[in-house]
Amino acid sequence: MGRTIYINSASDFCLLMPPDPTKENLVDAEAIAVAYCTSPQNGSRPMPDGFIKTAHYRKTPNYIQISGTYDPPVMNFGTNDCGGEYDSEGAEGIGNPAGVTMRNGSYFTQFMGACDIPGSPVFCMRMCPDYPWCRNTFDLMGCLWNQPGDYDQPEAFTNCEANADLPIGVYNSSYTFSQGMSVTPTPVTAPASSNCKTVASPTASGVTYSWNQRAAVSSSTSGAKSSSAPSSGQSGKGSGSNSNAAEAFGPINGLAFAVTAAIGVVVGGMLLV
Repeated sequence: MGRTIYINSASDFCLLMPPDPTKENLVDAEAIAVAYCTSPQNGSRPMPDGFIKTAHYRKTPNYIQISGTYDPPVMNFGTNDCGGEYDSEGAEGIGNPAGVTMRNGSYFTQFMGACDIPGSPVFCMRMCPDYPWCRNTFDLMGCLWNQPGDYDQPEAFTNCEANADLPIGVYNSSYTFSQGMSVTPTPVTAPASSNCKTVASPTASGVTYSWNQRAAVSSSTSGAKSSSAPSSGQSGKGSGSNSNAAEAFGPINGLAFAVTAAIGVVVGGMLLV
């Protein structure tokens, strides 16, 4: 399974997510997650259309980072799934998941979940040449604490440069926080950014996975409309569940849809194997 990840811009990046979110949530998939990319390569999967709502790229002297918001039902994630940490080290120093190849650094951490900002699920990934800025010992702290950045800009995609900041957990020369201390300090403020440019959202991949709850709702709605319409208006669409599925997943026939339910993806109306 493809686990090559990169961060190039707000419209060109990858996230690690469950290979089958009907069977694993974000935490359960920590050891088996695979890469979903806006420009898939080396066996990575296409990022599903409609999943990324906002994305903000920050390049600093110490790391590069992508952060933003996502739509949980598109990947069958629960709206109260707090998620967890994926990182290059893991508990045994081999990565979590193991076997990840990074194009932009030697270390990485990724968080994704719905508990940092209630009602607005967020994601973040950071890649670093040096471990202190991608330290993996704050796995319970989430995006806002580990990777301060831009999370509240509505419907925006931006590329920015940003100033250097201190390693994760370091507040000043006399105080460094460790997870588990009796008092947890507030997150540090994101370093000042500059040269920000608004860019287009990721290019549509044409991909809808079979577990997409948004597509299922659309299919159900289309089916209800079809069943109440006069029969003379249905002559070109066939009948039953295959007709409804075609409206949700693209122009595929009944056999293709049955196979798709097993393998999970349709690309631009064509079966991807």
